[in-house]
Amino acid sequence: MKEITFKIPNISCHHCLRTIEREAGLVAGVRFVQGSPEAKTATFEVADDAALTALQQALAEAGYPPAL
Repeated sequence: MKEITFKIPNISCHHCLRTIEREAGLVAGVRFVQGSPEAKTATFEVADDAALTALQQALAEAGYPPAL
């Protein structure tokens, strides 16, 4: 597992983080660690590059496209 933090400009509140956490939970090999609406960031643990790619796609589809 490796930890990665994304800048996610569309985060505006804790409800957004709950949505992001829910979407991340649907991706195999991904665990939501923490997020900050103030910093507009979210941190995840990912098992491998395939999980990372799937996470990025899932977040984008949910309306929260990430940037590194």
